[in-house]
Amino acid sequence: MSSFSVTLHVLAPSRRGVEVFGTRRRYRSPSKGECFMRRLALSLAATGLVVGSVLGSAGMASAGTHVKPTITATQASFTIPSSPTGVWQLGLTTYPPPVTHLGKVQGTSGTLTLPVPRTATCSFQVDVKVEVTGTSTFVMYSSIKAVVPGCGGAGTRFTPGYWKNHEAATTALLPQSLGGYTVFTFADAVAVFDAMKCSDAVNCLAGHLLAAQLDVANGSSSCIDGTISDANAFLTSVGYAGPASYSISAAQRAQALSLEQTLDNYTNDSSGTTC
Repeated sequence: MSSFSVTLHVLAPSRRGVEVFGTRRRYRSPSKGECFMRRLALSLAATGLVVGSVLGSAGMASAGTHVKPTITATQASFTIPSSPTGVWQLGLTTYPPPVTHLGKVQGTSGTLTLPVPRTATCSFQVDVKVEVTGTSTFVMYSSIKAVVPGCGGAGTRFTPGYWKNHEAATTALLPQSLGGYTVFTFADAVAVFDAMKCSDAVNCLAGHLLAAQLDVANGSSSCIDGTISDANAFLTSVGYAGPASYSISAAQRAQALSLEQTLDNYTNDSSGTTC
């Protein structure tokens, strides 16, 4: 490691004016690794990433505020943002350790996707890394861990009771629309499921519709799409706005319960062979 000397000139007042005192101090040159980390930090700062988020020892950017990838039963994906520019990488592994690497794909724009395979636990980690233009190493951008029932597109269907009691799996597939009402959070979903006592046909239909939509979003057969569309149209027509009391006619009640029965049959068919 080389070093060099520098002379510092300090100005000090005196009765004769300003006197200059020279002092000599030795400084060491930064190492190649330190130079690289400084260049990386400056590059990240120029593209909108926080310089302070670069960890000197690992060279990885903090993923705390960055857009995260998504994962369903059939696909992991990430849409590349406009900034920073560079090469982006989407990686999929099993979780928890010891991990198995399941796939990796790179690109500079658009959406990166990877197929989700069938595994024993359906537990995965999806990582996004970026090699910012002007640097030569990938740094972590964002990451998620998730359990995705029915992974690999196995077509497994789950009932309302399953989705009500599996927060991670349900949250991963939200939001979902029920007529004009949107289920944004797991708490919203639980409230819909808790209200599905079928003495109230509207709330009963909403709960079964939510379960069926979660099944489809999770990779189950889309053969139920026609009934899902009809059920959503019905909820819109009666002004469904979440769990509440609704006044409907006898004909509307019969229609709601007919739709509910079809959706119930679908979610209870764990073999996935019929609609």
